[in-house]
Amino acid sequence: MKMLKLLYINKKNKGFILSYVLLLSMVLLGYLFMIAMRAEGYQPEIYKKGYIYFCSLAFLLSTIILPLWEMKEKDYLKGLVEVLIFIFSAIPLILILLIVGKISIEYILLPLLIQILWGVTIFSIKNILNSLKLQMRLKAFVLIIFNFFVLIFSMIYLFFYSQYANLVITTIFDKDIPSIFFINPLLSLTGVLYEQMGGSNQMGMKPFLVCFVFWAIFSSVIAYSSSKMAKHQGV
Repeated sequence: MKMLKLLYINKKNKGFILSYVLLLSMVLLGYLFMIAMRAEGYQPEIYKKGYIYFCSLAFLLSTIILPLWEMKEKDYLKGLVEVLIFIFSAIPLILILLIVGKISIEYILLPLLIQILWGVTIFSIKNILNSLKLQMRLKAFVLIIFNFFVLIFSMIYLFFYSQYANLVITTIFDKDIPSIFFINPLLSLTGVLYEQMGGSNQMGMKPFLVCFVFWAIFSSVIAYSSSKMAKHQGV
């Protein structure tokens, strides 16, 4: 009975999951029928590019939706389970693309880990915002600003940094890129996807580890702080 309670998702969040899956399904079907299946014979490069674009799109869509996710105070575990269900809902679609494209199913693991960790991070931040009793719109705005600085602003800064330092960047995981930039989960995700599809990697597992360790520590600290604040407030 307790397990069923954990798996129960309210109507609004079910709507988010349905919208997420429908949007990704339309993109996948459009790509398969309008691009992949129109090509003469089996062309692996088409499916490899599709896999990179599709996983990146799933990441960006989840980043847009999760700040709007409705969660109850006092129930961190249940909310966490809901977020994981939301992220896992895209797995069947990714598997379809991998199977049709004859790409190893094992490749799904590392990108999925990055997306799970990022989802947990957004959820943890929203949880602590709930503890601060802020208005819903303000919570969403804070999360949007946070996402912008981590995902977009850091990319812009990397561009200007590379221009100023006269760096010739030949791959996403280029040895000339300072490791701190790989805190950006979108950059690390695309780097992993690019490497999996045959792109070069000059840094090995370092970018993935930098991203994973940093956000694992960050989300854990946020979750711990949130629980302390809830106890202090008598929640």
